[in-house]
Amino acid sequence: MAGRPATGQTPVKSFRPPPALWAELEKLAAAEGRKSSDALVEALHDWVKKKRRA
Repeated sequence: MAGRPATGQTPVKSFRPPPALWAELEKLAAAEGRKSSDALVEALHDWVKKKRRA
């Protein structure tokens, strides 16, 4: 299989966000000096936490 070797300990997941949303994510993450994936993980944690309280 071609491509970059896995570097993390967690399984890779994929999804298809709208291009404009992905561009905004990359822009905001870069402005904070973060990786897009780290921002996504934080957002998912926050969303799950919010839903558990509901």
